[in-house]
Amino acid sequence: MGETLYKHLLLDPSDVRWWAFVESNPQANSFHHPAWINLLAECYGYRPLVLTVCDATGSIGAGLPIMEINSSLTGRRWVSLPFTDHCAPLYRDCESLDQLIRELVRLYQDGGAPRIEVRWDLVHPAIQTHSPYVLHTLRLDADAARVADHFDRTHRQNIRAAEKSQIYVQWGKQLKDLRAYFNLQLETRHRQGIPSQPWRYFKSLESVFFEGLGSVLLAYKDDQCLAGIVLLHWQRTLIGKYAASREESLKLRPNHLLIWTAIRWGCEHGYTVFDMGRTDLENAGLRRFKNGWGAEETPLTYSTLFAQASRPMTSRLMTSKLMPILQTVIRKSPLWVCRVLGELLYEQVG
Repeated sequence: MGETLYKHLLLDPSDVRWWAFVESNPQANSFHHPAWINLLAECYGYRPLVLTVCDATGSIGAGLPIMEINSSLTGRRWVSLPFTDHCAPLYRDCESLDQLIRELVRLYQDGGAPRIEVRWDLVHPAIQTHSPYVLHTLRLDADAARVADHFDRTHRQNIRAAEKSQIYVQWGKQLKDLRAYFNLQLETRHRQGIPSQPWRYFKSLESVFFEGLGSVLLAYKDDQCLAGIVLLHWQRTLIGKYAASREESLKLRPNHLLIWTAIRWGCEHGYTVFDMGRTDLENAGLRRFKNGWGAEETPLTYSTLFAQASRPMTSRLMTSKLMPILQTVIRKSPLWVCRVLGELLYEQVG
């Protein structure tokens, strides 16, 4: 049999053909869902599209969601996907994946696409790769106790300590729950010296939650909200997207109880993977924390198509000489500075 002939199509993420392909693909997660893609487009004004390759019958063989960003700060570029730790191409077989990668390269080389950043490892001689992060994933089991057997002793002790301190966890999907989390996120980012995502982004998450694709877990003691985690969940993968907490509450270990609650829920509801997100290579403390849950640590490789070899835009910005200055300014400024900088900068960097 000869090689299958494919042609590329640029689709809208809401196209029924993309939705059918995503829904039928066991490797798909929340980042491939049209609701997530549309949230980013509507919140930040990006142009969404999906690069697909289709066979002669019009059936999709492979696809990659993309956002076109036009920024006065970072220029015009295609990103798959902004504010997303990783976004793997979905494909039916290796032949269709190879064709998708070749079409992506051809579009760039022929001038049909600007600079391209893909948050996954793509193999092609024209593509440059960079591994600034690691990814932690925890295999889940229907029996949560078996998963807990792989936690290190300190994590198990901290879970019990939180329970003895009468910390309790509430599940939320409504705007008031997202507001409570946003306040924690703002405090945490201010402490870290990093601009906070704008409120309109968290407000938009309500639409994703409405689709059944996410939840926010909030840890309380008495009536005070101490910590929170934003989860995305769809198909087989549970994703820990964001975490935030009050500094004075850390001694009560609310984050340990939140993570254990999320893991147990994932086990009970048939999820097979808990994606704990990316971590900077140099952040040894956070890497140890995630490894302590029994998570597997793997390199997270990003791919770029650009005239000059370079790391992805967000990685360059975070490691630039300006970052320490920005961190100092945020930490020493009122809380509103952290919030306003986020409102101004996030849509620019993507």
